[in-house]
Amino acid sequence: MIEGLQFIKTEKQSDAIRMLGDSSKRHIMLYGGSRSGKTFILCYAVFVRASKTRSRHCILRSKFNHAKRSLWLDTIPKMLKICFPNLKVKENKSDHYYILPNGSEVWVGGLDDKERVEKILGNEYSTLYFNECSQIQFRDINTALSRLAEKNSLTKKVYYDENPPSKKHWSYWQFVKFLHPEDNEPIDPEPFGSLLMNPMDNLVNIDEEYITQILDKMPEKQKARFKYGTFTDDSDGMVYYEFSREKHVKPIQRFPGSIYIGMDFNVNPMTAVLFQVFNDEIHAFDEVYLENSDTYKMASELVKRKYNGFKVIPDSTGKNRRTSGKSDFIILKENGFPVVKTHNPLVVDRVNAVNRMLANDRLFIDPKCKKLINDLEKVSWKDGSLDQKTDPSLTHISDALGYGVWKIFPITNKPEKIKVTRRI
Repeated sequence: MIEGLQFIKTEKQSDAIRMLGDSSKRHIMLYGGSRSGKTFILCYAVFVRASKTRSRHCILRSKFNHAKRSLWLDTIPKMLKICFPNLKVKENKSDHYYILPNGSEVWVGGLDDKERVEKILGNEYSTLYFNECSQIQFRDINTALSRLAEKNSLTKKVYYDENPPSKKHWSYWQFVKFLHPEDNEPIDPEPFGSLLMNPMDNLVNIDEEYITQILDKMPEKQKARFKYGTFTDDSDGMVYYEFSREKHVKPIQRFPGSIYIGMDFNVNPMTAVLFQVFNDEIHAFDEVYLENSDTYKMASELVKRKYNGFKVIPDSTGKNRRTSGKSDFIILKENGFPVVKTHNPLVVDRVNAVNRMLANDRLFIDPKCKKLINDLEKVSWKDGSLDQKTDPSLTHISDALGYGVWKIFPITNKPEKIKVTRRI
């Protein structure tokens, strides 16, 4: 058993401990504002479980580097020092797991490295803890849950924490609406528990100025998430919330092989995004943004840039939309551009496809694609739709990108059978 336990919990952390100890709750999410003690108390709970019997447990984040920096090097060492000062814990620094005196293991990992994930998910566990699950895809959650199968006396548990994202996120559907995130069918609420924890509940452990000088000065939407821990409405916030200049903008080197042209047929502007696909990644290397234009001018500009002959993945309304008596599709074909057969998905599906690629670091954009980068940073929701009124120049070029992303890497179906060049 663990000796020397001197951890004094806040009232809200005590509420969390009671919920975590409820045998009827198999899936438990602590959600709320930043620095509210969610991660600390869940790490504590994992080590308590590990101390009870020889067993294996795993704490996962979307990316290993984030897990290493925030959990392995920060929260867990602090928690062990405060809560279990007499516990003799060994560290395996190559595979990043702790070994307790009773032989239990607590693994720390990310879901972004295939080799590491295979090693982690090659084990069976008694506890899975998804840290910052707002950044984790539901399909990755399901894959990991298949390893919650260790045979021992412990009730199998799954822990989650997050700063609440949009109400479109799977965690909102599962823990608040009790609907399955993929098919919207009702789920049994009994195994699911959730608790709101906010920084005001954790003043004994944080500086009050963090609230008054940092959180209170945030824009209202950010304050709602990081101070009050509320899920944002569908009409709130940025559309491409996973986009980051630091992660997704880099010089793109073209290579021999197919080039695809995602195209939006709006007149002002008319836009196109040129990209290649390899290693299941999309690399956008150029863009065309023409004001007061039409399909003839777009075709001419693409030919001028020596992009003639490459496949166009268009807004499917171009099949019927006409310029000077001819459909946009016919104009493109007459100018030497094959047009891929497609249909427009729902806007939210197209947007989610782009955000998924961004979240998984599978979509990269050359710095010269300034209009596209600007769109990804500024397009927002308004009243449940893309806001095309506040700035009419926005949404069109990100739509062009979205048609291409959806056609090649759709969310709900298997990838479309378009021949792409993949380089290992």
